[in-house]
Amino acid sequence: MGKKFALAFAMAGITLLAGCATAGNEKLGEATGASLSKTLTKGVTTKAQVEAALGQPTNVSFNSGQEQWTYNFAHATPTAVDFVPVVNLFVHHADVHRKELVVLFNKKDVVQNYAFTDGESLVKSGVGQ
Repeated sequence: MGKKFALAFAMAGITLLAGCATAGNEKLGEATGASLSKTLTKGVTTKAQVEAALGQPTNVSFNSGQEQWTYNFAHATPTAVDFVPVVNLFVHHADVHRKELVVLFNKKDVVQNYAFTDGESLVKSGVGQ
């Protein structure tokens, strides 16, 4: 009885460790193209309004003297292969949902343009790849 309990406990621990992972801006994670088009209006929305709606950007850069803010979000979910005993020691796969928002401000700190991407990809890692 003790060995079965220990095995079940170990499998539960492995399952928890192989769980989902999220990185980046949580507010962007909840956003859609439609919701962002309501939040960001070219020539109207100010830098302060963008920060109030989305928080601090992941990255700030300058493009030809104009400030550019980038927001990133990623959510990884392990695939079934990660739960197969022995196989998961050599191969890891994750379905990754990624979002990126790039906002370009004019010299008056108003949104000049923005681009939003939302996509899925499969990330593979491990010795067996």
